[in-house]
Amino acid sequence: MQEQNYTQVAQEYYRQRHSTPGWQSLVQVLFSGILASAEDEDGRRFLTLMGGNLGRQHPLPVCATLGELEENINHILSRFDWGVVKIEATQQQLALVHIAWPVSPQGEDDELWRIALISLFEGLYAQWLQAQGGQPYVPLRWQESTSEGAFVFRYQNGL
Repeated sequence: MQEQNYTQVAQEYYRQRHSTPGWQSLVQVLFSGILASAEDEDGRRFLTLMGGNLGRQHPLPVCATLGELEENINHILSRFDWGVVKIEATQQQLALVHIAWPVSPQGEDDELWRIALISLFEGLYAQWLQAQGGQPYVPLRWQESTSEGAFVFRYQNGL
């Protein structure tokens, strides 16, 4: 993956956006409730499934290039005020770097919030890539967070 300064991208994004505290609080309560009441892995699987459902409700148009894919994903993410994604490709994998994801309201349950968003984005991105012709046996998984806080998802056979 290329070394980039995602902090500038995040700062610019947050400067242009506003948050909707009521919706974020509702989502935070739902995320916390799901992850607290289900077994850890079951809660994550449920949120991943919900991300896939969201991807089916908001499908991407067919994309001929990675640039179009990135642009179309960012168009949908902008409607939700959910940050931006940068796609980095090598011959072996795609890395989707999700920058400026929604922060938890009032810093509540930050770790649960991050886990819930990561799970939701895994399902969302996997659904979109499969709809673009990706294979269901090729996993898309969160691998790490950058030092700037961006989520890095990898779409790679043999993960």
